[in-house]
Formats: sequence, C-alpha cells, structure tokens
Amino acid sequence: MPHEDKGAADRIRFRAEAAPPDHAPPEARPWRILSADDDLDFRQALSFAVRDMRILGRPVELITVASLSEAARLLARDRDFAVILVDVVMETDDAGIRLVKAIRDTLGLQEPRIVMLTGQPGFAPAEAVLETLDLSDYCLKSDLSHRGLKNILTAAIRAYDHLAEVSAARRGLQMILEASNHFAAARSVAQLAEAALVELAQLLGVPPDGIVCVEARAQERTVPASPMVIGAAGRFTPFLHQAIDHLPEAPVAARIREVLARRTDVAGTDFQLIFVPRQLALSDYVIYIASGRPLERTERELVKVFAANASKGFGNVALISRLDRMAYEDELLHIPNRGALLREIETRRLQGEGHEHHLVLLDLDNFAGLNDAFGVELGNRILRALVAPLQQRFPAPAVVARISSDVFGIVGPAAQVTMARAAQVFDEPLEIDDERYRLTACVMEIALDAIDGDPAELLRAGWGMLHHAKLQGPGSRIAYDPHIEQAAGHRFALMSRLGQDLRREALFLQFQPQVDMASGRVVGAEALLRWRTDEGLIPPSEFIPIAEKSSYIHAIGDLVLRQACQALDRLAAAGLAHLVLSINLSARQFEDPNLIPGLLETCAAAGIAPGRLEVEVTETTAMDNFAHVSQALSRYRDGGNTVAIDDFGTGFSSLEYVYQLPADRLKIDQVFVARLEHDERGRQLVRLILDLARSIDATVIAEGVETAAQAEWLTAHGCHIGQGWLYARPMPLEALIDFCGAAGAAA
Repeated sequence: MPHEDKGAADRIRFRAEAAPPDHAPPEARPWRILSADDDLDFRQALSFAVRDMRILGRPVELITVASLSEAARLLARDRDFAVILVDVVMETDDAGIRLVKAIRDTLGLQEPRIVMLTGQPGFAPAEAVLETLDLSDYCLKSDLSHRGLKNILTAAIRAYDHLAEVSAARRGLQMILEASNHFAAARSVAQLAEAALVELAQLLGVPPDGIVCVEARAQERTVPASPMVIGAAGRFTPFLHQAIDHLPEAPVAARIREVLARRTDVAGTDFQLIFVPRQLALSDYVIYIASGRPLERTERELVKVFAANASKGFGNVALISRLDRMAYEDELLHIPNRGALLREIETRRLQGEGHEHHLVLLDLDNFAGLNDAFGVELGNRILRALVAPLQQRFPAPAVVARISSDVFGIVGPAAQVTMARAAQVFDEPLEIDDERYRLTACVMEIALDAIDGDPAELLRAGWGMLHHAKLQGPGSRIAYDPHIEQAAGHRFALMSRLGQDLRREALFLQFQPQVDMASGRVVGAEALLRWRTDEGLIPPSEFIPIAEKSSYIHAIGDLVLRQACQALDRLAAAGLAHLVLSINLSARQFEDPNLIPGLLETCAAAGIAPGRLEVEVTETTAMDNFAHVSQALSRYRDGGNTVAIDDFGTGFSSLEYVYQLPADRLKIDQVFVARLEHDERGRQLVRLILDLARSIDATVIAEGVETAAQAEWLTAHGCHIGQGWLYARPMPLEALIDFCGAAGAAA
C-alpha cells in the first residue's frame, strides 16, 4: 500500500514569524494542540516550531501521537484541545479521515478545530474532503512554510475560541435556568442562600467555597448591626448564622462591607463578590465565592444573569415568609395557629412519619367561665402564660399551636407527645402578677395515620374525641378509639346514597351572583351544587369531600357541566348573554385526560360562546400537580375562556408558581374577608393578595362579603368583584334572572 514520502519532513522548514504584541500574563492558560502524525521527523520539527509560540496572548502546548488508535485513546480521556492537526495517511491510507469522523461523530467533539495535513494530496483531494468533513483547513505539509504555521493555527484558534464561548454561554444559561427552578422551590432564605452558593459554584466550575450575607434593613435595627452570614460552604461553614466580624479572614469581611457600601459587584483574581440589591430581594445581599481565578468575559455576563435570578428568588422567599407569618401565626400568642398545625401534620405525613408521630389536643376546662368572671384580658394573660410551660414540655421537633380560643394542639414524635406529658403542664399552678391560678384541661391523643384523608379530617376526629373527654368531666384524658368514631360509617352511608341519587338526578345547581363592586351591576354567578333528599338538603361541605374521594366526582362533573350549559342558554334567552357562569373543578377531575377537551366539546355542541363558562380550581388543587393542572387550564384558556383560582391565600404555593399560573381571576377566601373589619393583619394579607393580583394582571373576586363595611373597604382598595350574602344568597336559575333584572343587569 502506498505511503507518504518519509523524507518529506526533511524538506519542511518553518520560517521565523514576527510575534504580535503580548500583554497576557505569563501564567495565562495555554492553547492545547494535538498533532496526530506517524512521521517522527515532522513531529519533532513541529514541536520545535511551536516551542516559544504565543497566539492571542497565550502560549501553545503541543501534544503529539503517532496513530489513529493512539489519538482516539487520548481524546477519549482528554478532550481539552483547541486545535487538532491530523495527517491523512498514518497506519492506513484513510486513517486521518477516519480519525476526523471519530472525533466528530463518535466522541462528539464539536468545538476543537481540525486542520488536515498531507504530503500526498492524491490520497484525499482537498475539495472532496472539505465538502464532507468539518475541517478548519486542509493543506500540504510543504505549504506550511510559506503559508505560515502560526497563521494557520491562529485562524483555527480564533474559530475554536468563538465556538467555545458560545457553548459555554449556552451551558451557563441552561444551568441558570435549572438554578431558577431550585430557587422557586426554596421555602426559606436559608434554603435559597445554600442553593445560590451551590449553583454559582457549578456555574463557574469551582468547588462551593463561600458565604451569603444579608444586611439588616435600617428599620429592622435596634443597634448598628453587622451583616450576617445566612449561607456558608467550604471553609466558611462553621461561621453560618454569625456576623461577618467573626470571619477568620478579615479581608473577606472588609470586601463584603465595601460591596454593601458601593452597592456594586467586586471581582478579584481569585474571588468574586456579587451584590444582590433590595429592589427585588427586599434586603441587600452579598454572595462571596472563592473562584481561584479571574472570570472570563462570558462567565462575567452569566454571573450578571445569575444575580438577577437570585435577587428575584430572595424577594419571592421574603414575600412568602410575610404571607406565611400572617396566615399561619396566632395573633395573640405569636405561635403557630390552626392552619400551621394542619400544614405540619401534612408535612410529617408526607415524610412517612404518620405512625411515629402523634397529635395531642388540649382544651382548658371552664375557660369561658373564667372569662365571664374575670374578663377577657385575664383570660388572654393566662393563655400567654401557658405558652412557655407547653413549649418547655414539648420542645422541638414538637410543634405547639393554638387552634381555637382555649384549645391547643401539639404534634411531634410519639414518645414525646403524650397525654400524660400534656397533663403534667398543669401539675403546678400558673403565676401571673403574684397570683396563682390552678387550671385543668381535657386531653386527647391520636396517631397521625389513625384517620384516612386530609389533616382537617384528622383534626375533626380529634375534636370528636375531645368532646367525649369533656363529657367525662374536667381533667379527663382519652385516646382515639375507632369504635366510637362514627364519622367513617356515616361517610360510607352517605357515599352509597350519593350514587343512588346521582342516577335519579337529585343533585342540582343554584347560582350566587357576582357583582361589580364599583357599579353594582351583576357580571356573573358561581354555580353551586346542592343535594336534596327526603330529609332535606345535605350541606355541600359534607358531601363534596366524599364525592372528591370517589369515582362519583366524574359523573358529578358531567352533571354540573350539563346543567350549567342549560342555564347559560336560558340566560341568553332572557337577555343576559353577557353573564359569565363559573363552575368548580376538583383535583380528581384532572385525572381524566379528556377533561378539558370534553368541556370545550360540550360547550361547542350546546352553542355556548367562548368566555361564558369559567372554571374554578382551588389553589391547593393547582399546586398538587402543578405541571399537569397548569397545562390543562392553559388549554382551556386557549379556547377563549377564563380561569379562576378559588380560596386563594389558603394554600402553600410558591410565588414563583403563582406567577406561572394560567389564571384570569383570584378569589380571596371568605376567611380573610371576614377579618377585614376587626383585624389589621387580615387587612394586610388581603392587601398583599390585591397587590399580587395587580402584578399578574388578574381580576380579584372577594368571597363571603356579608357587610357593607367589608364591601366599602374592598372597593376602596381595588377589589373588582364581590360575592356573598350582602348581595344575594345562592338561588335557583329563574330567581337569578329576576335578581339580575331588578339589579339592572339586563340593561
């Protein structure tokens, strides 16, 4: 088989080339070049030619191999090359061409630039090779002298550098996108700070070694405060939750203060300081990371994008924390409230701790009589004084909550949370202003997995058992006993009856008007399901939860949709075609992949114009399976319809997910509306929801509006639509038509 003339290398001479001005530091990372050539003389000549060469301010490092197989093995474990010089003919006539294909197709190396060399062009004609292979250049070895080796390498390195920069930017942006998802899932500033350090280190390709600091806002300080370390990694881990004054490296603390004073990033040769301003983050943060090197231009741009996302993440977590405190903290005692206890129960169940953890309910005896005799103020002081003994008896990981006026709930490990320990709280009298008050309480205990269903059902079962204890007298204790828990049997009987009544269509809709709060005009109505039996109406709160846990929910959904379409047709005939009817969808209904297509098809077949039938889902339903529910709701909106999020403010959704929800309306839960007249914290919470709705351009509907004072407050603060007994109770369809006529809605 023909081979290249091995004497050709003797005729190759690389002339000296003038070097461009070089301003790079001598320690600059070299351009790595791989030469695959079986001619020893050529490899030696090439090594001599590039020995002191600098290209674009950086030195050149040459690695040589003598065959296709040797090159392939090297590239399989070391892929960091800017340019690869490939001889066409090595161990075989087409070894070079096969190596190029292996580099691109098998090894997947797309960034390194390949220059093919040959001493015998007949083996691989240049035009054919350049058309079929991804090469930067193809030249004869004898042409290297007059073309200039450095010119060839410089052109290839420029192309590699551009491709590597684009690839690095693409990878960096993908990593930032993934980091944003982690930020959205963070539920506390500490979690987000930890995530920020880890994600930033991954973005820069360095070990996580740094800190995140937060500066206390001026209005939160009682004395001048040093920035606090809220996230730490690497050598800084022992200094978590300490002021930066305690850091062992004084220059780091000084640089953090400099960043906070200048309110801008600071970069060093081996560290990066990123400033996250309070405009979005609600406090000033500084992220310090030991990079070990200066950042490249692309990395600096990626860090700016990363900082913007981190700023948004810190702001979201801060807002969630504010909402969480207002919604889940008892106003009087500043401990968790009923909602927080339910959330804690759900969390421990999800962690598989239902059997190992118990709930204790504690109800003070004759507390109402004490209030009547000595006044509410003393009763409140007794409750406040009781918090410390309870928390001492039940330290973390147990959680103590106040769930009603004089009832406390404690959840925690079964060995710790017991009726006996709860009773010990009252072994000694409470001392208040030198007065001693000896109290007793009824107590019940139940395992978290004792009741199927949601935490509210567990709490209801506990209430039932606590009632039994109260009937036995002050200081009574009772453990949960399924034999005296009649709720399960009642639910089963009710479910059986529901199936029978569904077949004879004993379920029907009533409609509660929704009123424009500015004009008083009826703009829509919510369709509410009712169940009439021979004994009377069964409350929706009793049968809807049962239906949602059964297969009947799909048949009920079909019935509601059918009756709603009939109602819309009747409203149009009465001149009320502008009214929007809303129907509720449960989480179970989204299990049906044909839910939204079926809705759209039914509306179209009934002649219902897009936009006249709105669907409502609770915030909890939307969050339980966010991606699936969000996709379904988006499809419904794409058909020209609207979506409302019901009971807003009672779920546990991250604000990042709220911004992604395909929602046109947010419905403020009636629990918050009821607190408007007497509770500033309740008003603050509603203001936050109204502000959030404005930021996502959503209409707000207030549920449970019962007084003119509530309506006036909501109107003054920008709430759009009201629904509640102040305007009208749920009513039959014909009554709704009459009501709209009386209100002038048909005009």
